[in-house]
Amino acid sequence: MIIVDEGSRMDPDVRKTSIIEDPSLTAEQAMADSSAQHGYWPWKRDDLIQERPASQREELVESLTTSEQTPWTYTRLAEEIGGTQYEDISAEVPSATEWHRAQDIQAEVQPPRSRIRGKRAAPEQPEDLDLEDPESSEPSQPSTFRRRDRLPGPQPGASAGAQWQDSIRENAWAAEETCFWADEAAAVAIEVEMPQSNRGWDKFLSNPQSYFVGALRRRAVEVSEKRLSPEDREKFREAKNKEVRNFIAAQAFEALPEHLKPSRSQAIGMRWLLTWKPQDNGSVKAKARAILLGYQDPNYEFRSTTAPVTTRQTRQLFLQAAANRRWRIQKGDITGAFLQGREYPSELFCIPCDEILESMNLPAGSIVRLKRACYGLVDPPLEWYRTVAEFLESIGLTRLWSDACAWVWRPQGVLRGMITGHVDDFLFGGSEEDEGWQEILRLIKDRFKWGDWDQDSFVQCGVLIETTSEGFNLSQPHYLANLEEIHINAQRRKDTSSETTDWEKTQLRALLGGLSWFSQQTGPHLAAEISMMLSEVVHSTVETINRANLLLQHAKTRKDHKLCIFRHRDEDMQFFAWVDAANKNRPGDGSTQGIFIGAASKQLLQGEVCSISPMSWNSTKISRSCRSPGSAETQAAVNGEDSLFYMRYQWSEMQNGRVDLRNPSAVVRQTGGCLITDSRNVYDKLSTEVLTVQGEEKKANLELLSVKESQMATNLVVRWVHSEAQLANALTKKGAKEFELYYKMRFMWRIVEDPAMRSARKRRWSAKLWIRGLTAVALGRPTLKHLQVLALQPSSPPAFQPSSLPAFQPCSPPAFQPSSLAAFRPASPSSLPTSSQPSSCPSTPGLGHCSSRPRTGMEGWRAGRLRVGRLQSWKVGGLEGWKAGGLEGWKAGRLEGWKAGKLEGWKAGRLERLESWKAGRLEGWRAGRLEGWKAGRLEGWKAGRLEGLE
Repeated sequence: MIIVDEGSRMDPDVRKTSIIEDPSLTAEQAMADSSAQHGYWPWKRDDLIQERPASQREELVESLTTSEQTPWTYTRLAEEIGGTQYEDISAEVPSATEWHRAQDIQAEVQPPRSRIRGKRAAPEQPEDLDLEDPESSEPSQPSTFRRRDRLPGPQPGASAGAQWQDSIRENAWAAEETCFWADEAAAVAIEVEMPQSNRGWDKFLSNPQSYFVGALRRRAVEVSEKRLSPEDREKFREAKNKEVRNFIAAQAFEALPEHLKPSRSQAIGMRWLLTWKPQDNGSVKAKARAILLGYQDPNYEFRSTTAPVTTRQTRQLFLQAAANRRWRIQKGDITGAFLQGREYPSELFCIPCDEILESMNLPAGSIVRLKRACYGLVDPPLEWYRTVAEFLESIGLTRLWSDACAWVWRPQGVLRGMITGHVDDFLFGGSEEDEGWQEILRLIKDRFKWGDWDQDSFVQCGVLIETTSEGFNLSQPHYLANLEEIHINAQRRKDTSSETTDWEKTQLRALLGGLSWFSQQTGPHLAAEISMMLSEVVHSTVETINRANLLLQHAKTRKDHKLCIFRHRDEDMQFFAWVDAANKNRPGDGSTQGIFIGAASKQLLQGEVCSISPMSWNSTKISRSCRSPGSAETQAAVNGEDSLFYMRYQWSEMQNGRVDLRNPSAVVRQTGGCLITDSRNVYDKLSTEVLTVQGEEKKANLELLSVKESQMATNLVVRWVHSEAQLANALTKKGAKEFELYYKMRFMWRIVEDPAMRSARKRRWSAKLWIRGLTAVALGRPTLKHLQVLALQPSSPPAFQPSSLPAFQPCSPPAFQPSSLAAFRPASPSSLPTSSQPSSCPSTPGLGHCSSRPRTGMEGWRAGRLRVGRLQSWKVGGLEGWKAGGLEGWKAGRLEGWKAGKLEGWKAGRLERLESWKAGRLEGWRAGRLEGWKAGRLEGWKAGRLEGLE
C-alpha cells in the first residue's frame, strides 16, 4: 500500500516521502507513526509509502509550525535547564583526619599520573543530567536542531570510554623510524636575517662567523645533535661528559631498591639542552645542560620560586667601601651552582638521562630519588640562595637587612670584608694583609667548586670593573656592538609622520630596552631620552624609529665611556641627591623626574669642587598627574629623598652594623645627606621652620611633609642651585649638557652658592656685564656703566690684588660719586648681582662707552658678546682655569699690563688718552646734560633703531 502527501501546510512545494516496510499498515497508520519520528515525514501518493531523511531547511520549517515553542522568558528558561534544582551535599563533611591530611601536601595522596606520548583521544562527552520534572507532561524543546544523519565510518560515541587509537589497525603503525629522520644527511633549515644596511654588510663581510653567532644567540636556537657534524658532535659529547661528572660529583641522585621504586607515572623526566655559548673573544663553546621536566612536578604550584639577587646600588656601595679601604676585590664564578646546593628537602623521583644512569651503573629508564635541586625545577634558585646564606653565616659573616644578597665580616664591630652575590657570580672585598679575611676566602673556596676566579679586572653581570689608583672604573665596551638598528627602507624613512607597524613597535621596544639596560648600568647620560622614547612606543611614528637609531649611533660612538668610583675618607663622606622635574613633557601630559645620587666629601657643602662617585640614577615618569611645575618638582623631591634615605640606611648598616628596625631614622642619622633642588618653590617651603599646607597644591604640600620630617629626624640638608648647576637636569630633558660637563671635569662638581638666588639666565647676563667692564678698564676706555658694575662687586679672585687702584680718584657726574675706588674688586661670575642691561651710545654700539672714537677692541667682542662668556665652564659658577684660585694670565697676582701695580695710561693717578676726563670735567656733560640727549631723546635712536646697527 502507498501513501502520498503532496506538500506541507506551510510550503506545498516541499515533497516528503516515507518507505514503510510493513505492507500490512494502512496509509493513515503509517502517516501517524512516521510523524511521531523526528526528522522523517510520510507522504501518500498512489498507495505508495516512501521515507527519507528531512533536510535542514525542512526541519527549520517544521520547527516554526509546531505548537510547542521554546519559552523565551527567564523564569521558563530556568525551569527548562533545571536552574531551580540543586543537589544537597551539605551532609558530606570530611572528618578531622581527612581535613588535616588535606592541608599537608606531602601527606595527601597525589592522583596517579600518566604521560601521554601520542595525540590525546577525543574527550568523552559527559552524560547530561536529567534535571527535568518526571511528573511534567510537557516535553522541553531543544534550543538548536541537529541533523540525525551520520557520516559513514566509525562513530566516536559508539562505545563509552573508547579511544581513537583503539580503532586503528596494528599494521597502520610505523614499525621503524621515518626515513627523513633516519637519514644522516637530512637537515633542518634555520633562517637568519641578513643585514639590510651598508654598515651591516660591512660587519658581516669582515667577520661572518661573529655575525652568525650573534644572530643565533639572539634567536636562542637550540642545537639538534642529530644534525651536527662529527667534529661538533664530539664537542658536545665532551660537554655532556662534563655535565655528567658534575651530577655524579654532587651526588644529585640516589638509586632505589625495587620495592621502594614508585610507578613511572610518579617520576618526572629529564632531557638534554644543547646550545652554543658565545665567549668574550667572539668564539663559541659547546654547552650541554641536563634539565628536569619541571612541569611534570606534582607539587609544581605549591613550591616557592622567589630568590633575591644583588642590586646595582649594592654593587656601587660595595665598590665605594672597597675604594675607601683600599681593598683588593675579586670575582668568583661557581661551576654547576645548583648541584652544589643543600639536600633537596622534598621527596621527588625522576628518570635521568641515559648517560647519567650509565655512570651510576643503572639500566636505562631507572627511577631514582632526587637529592639536589637540579635545573628545570621552579625552586633551585631559592634552594641555592639558602645554601649560600647558611654557609656564609656559619663562618662568621652577617647578612644585611637592606640587601639579602650582601654579607659583611665585622669582627669586634670593625668592617674588614664584604661579599655580594648574583646567583652564582660573587664579589669579594677585603685586605690582602688581613689573615682573618684570607682564612674566610679559603673556607669559601674549599666549600664550593669554582670556575673563574679573577681580580682587579673582570666582568661581572656584563659590566667591566677595573681597579685604578683612584678607585674603580666601570664600563661596557662590547655590549652595544650586539644592538642593531631598526632597518626601514629609504622611501619609508622619509615619511616621518607614518605610524609604525606592530612588528616595528616590537623592534623599537627591543632596541630601547637594550639601551635602557646600558643606561642603568654605566650610561646615565642616555637615561632621559630613552625614558621618554619608551613612553612614545604605543603611538610611535617613523620619526621615533629614526631618533632611536640616531641615539644608538650616538651611544656607540662613546662605547669606551667609563664611570669612576673615587676614594674618600669614611668620616668625611656623605651622600648628595640632585633632584629635578620637567612638567608635561611626555605623551598624555606626563611629567618626568630625574634623580642622581652621588657620594662625595663634605667639603662639597662649603662650595668646593669635589669628586663625586655616582651611586644611583634614574629618569622615570612621575606616577601621578602634576598640575603645575611646582607639583612636579615636589614629587621629584619627595621621591629623591626616599631614595636618599634608603642609600643612607644601607651605608650606615654596612659601616656600623647597629640596626634598629623599629627606628630606621636613627640608623640613617649616622650618615649625612643633602637634597639639592633648583625649585625656589620647594626650597622656600622646606626652609621654613613649619611647613604650612595652603595654596592650590595642598596635596603636593602634604607629600612634602615627609621631606620636612626627614630634615628634623635625620638632619637632612636642603640646598638650592640654579638650573645649569643641577646635575639631575640632564635626566629630565633631551639635549641637556650637565652630564657632558660632569664627564669633562673628571666627575667633579660643586654646589654653587648664590645669596641672591638668581636664575641661570640672570647669572649669564651678569657675567657678560662684568667681563665687558673688566675689558673696558684693561683697554683704557671705561665708561660710567662699566665702573658702576665693577665697583658694586664685593670680591675678586684671590690672586688679584691691584695695589695701585686706591690712588685713582676720577671725577664723575653728580649721579655717580664713589668716594674711593678702594672697594673696586672685580668679582668672579658666581657672585655678580642682578643688573639691568647697559646703555650704549649711538656712536659706538657694542661696548657701551661714550667716546666718539671708533672702537678698536679685540675680535670676538663685537656686538657685546664674549666668546668666553659662552664657555660651558661657566655653568657651575666659575671658569675652567680659575681652579686653584687663579686665571692663567692672573698668575702671581698681576695682569700683563698691570705690572708693578700700575697700568700704562693710568700713571700718576690720571688716565692718558681720555681727554674728556681732564680737569675733572667730561666734555659733553656740561651743566649736567649731554648734547644729543635733549628732550629725553637721543639722535640716532629714532623709531627704536640705533644708527650704525642697521
